[in-house]
Amino acid sequence: MVILSAVIASVVSEIGLGSEPAFKVPGYDFRSPSELPLYLLLGLLCGLVSLALSRCTSNMMMIFENAQKASGLPKALFPVMGSLACGLIALAYPEILYRGFQNVDLLLESRPFVKGLSAGLLVQLVAAKIVATSLCRASGLVGGYYAPSLYIGAATGMAYGKFINDAVSQTNGILDFSILEVASPQAYGLVGMAATLAGVCQVPLTSVLLLFELTQDYRIVLPLLGAVGVSSWITSGQSKRGNNEAAKKFRLIASERVDTSLGNAQEKRSRVSFESDLCEIESSLCIDESPIGVSGLGNKLLVSQAMRSRFPTVLIGTLLAEVVTLMLSEKQSCAVIVDGDNLLVGLLTLGDIQEFSKTVKAGTRKPKDLLVSEMCSLDGERCRALWTVMPSMDLLSAQKLMKEHNLSHLTVVSDDQADELRQHPVGVLDEECISLAYRVATTQEGLGLSSVFQEAPRS
Repeated sequence: MVILSAVIASVVSEIGLGSEPAFKVPGYDFRSPSELPLYLLLGLLCGLVSLALSRCTSNMMMIFENAQKASGLPKALFPVMGSLACGLIALAYPEILYRGFQNVDLLLESRPFVKGLSAGLLVQLVAAKIVATSLCRASGLVGGYYAPSLYIGAATGMAYGKFINDAVSQTNGILDFSILEVASPQAYGLVGMAATLAGVCQVPLTSVLLLFELTQDYRIVLPLLGAVGVSSWITSGQSKRGNNEAAKKFRLIASERVDTSLGNAQEKRSRVSFESDLCEIESSLCIDESPIGVSGLGNKLLVSQAMRSRFPTVLIGTLLAEVVTLMLSEKQSCAVIVDGDNLLVGLLTLGDIQEFSKTVKAGTRKPKDLLVSEMCSLDGERCRALWTVMPSMDLLSAQKLMKEHNLSHLTVVSDDQADELRQHPVGVLDEECISLAYRVATTQEGLGLSSVFQEAPRS
């Protein structure tokens, strides 16, 4: 279907617009294999420029978001501010404005009677275009990365090509580059377009095919692959780090304690973007943003009204693989460790098992063949339930205990257990069930149901 739609679109556009490309492609020339290292350096440079564009855009979006929250100005005003800032930049550098692909023709010097730009001015245009593109995207103006990437890549490649040609044409007593045969700056401009597009949008194959189709010259393939490969390699590391940071942010927010002062509207607005992202990923993490506050509910709700009364229990001699399977079947992220008399021994979370499996991967035994006792013997603090709560305790006290000791789960033990060494587990308390209890209680209170504090919203 992709091929069919692409062919139909191409035929229709050629009937209406002709077969000429969007911008005039200069002739490509490849002088000698000694140029190949120069194209690799160009790929390195384009990769760094791509990183600069991505990071500048991210920082600019954060600045606009914080400014909107701090000032309380309507979002509709920010595109106007972005347009004004972009227009002021264009007063000094009018070449950055989008006029179809005529500005790319200007950079590549592919049209007759067009005066070329100096290498210094091209470098300034790269910086100005990065800032202007970031401003437009962050302020809410319509725009993408495709055309700016081609422009920035063309300017970067042309500046690099002119610098190389100047270095080759000049001779001195220390370094003599005159023996090198290098192509025209336009050749480096074309390769720079593809390398920057690949770095910014992570589309190396598309970039290679695009330039090959435009030039219809097989000689461009080898330097193009080298430059695009280096640029993509540099930015791919940044993409992985960005994904890891996003995953860490997700885990951090998912494990964030429920604040009993959720009635503060300003604080809720500052968290709305993160909570909406969580809501899209996992519906059970959606936070109710109704105007009905929940401050004070923590003193009225009991642990018994929020705890999970159904939870998996395991013995100290259970295999870790069986523990994980039990967690999966019970749809829980923790398991209570008990002895033969069903008395509390400790608490084991899925995160504990994941961390432990990373530390023993280098060993001779597989993590799945290890027992709970072996894991606990290596790190006794990992499995111990140092803090417990009772069903009759108010929920606010339990929350303070979790926050004070940085706990994601609490084991709930029976009220009638006077001996602290012989405790019988009756439930588990975590952030998700606390949040659910607050939401249910708030909703029932909004509906005028007075029995909200007598009924237990069990998870």
